[in-house]
Amino acid sequence: MKKIYPAIFHKENGCYWVEFPDLEGCITQGATLEEAFAMAKEALALYLDGMKELPKATEMNAISVQNGDTVMLVEADNADDIVYIKTSEVPKYIENGLEEKGLTKGQVAFILDVDRSYLTHIVKGERVPSVDMAKRIGILLGFDWRIFYTNNEGI
Repeated sequence: MKKIYPAIFHKENGCYWVEFPDLEGCITQGATLEEAFAMAKEALALYLDGMKELPKATEMNAISVQNGDTVMLVEADNADDIVYIKTSEVPKYIENGLEEKGLTKGQVAFILDVDRSYLTHIVKGERVPSVDMAKRIGILLGFDWRIFYTNNEGI
């Protein structure tokens, strides 16, 4: 099944930021329109990756824009095309958080409303969650969510 959603591209201060009207909190940006489009494909794939049920996409003609904004259809990158950061520190932080909070991976997956397999991929370092999901995991398990996006130095 193709994962195609309309995205609104906004131009501000010479750069572009992108939002998906059907996917609350799914936003990204790029220095050029081409970069913003590539980032939108990746953001869409990451946002949809752990969902049990995909939201219905709004028809493009039903989306209103203003001030020169542009609506484009964006297809999510195939998950195999996304480069994931592997780090040996992520499992340690998650396992410590689970132990300190007295939660199982299944309970965390339920609380976060994601598939347990998606959470397992994150724990193994095979997936990097979206920023929103990283923040939610960090808050729930009591660690700095930026660990997902660093080489573990300085955190």
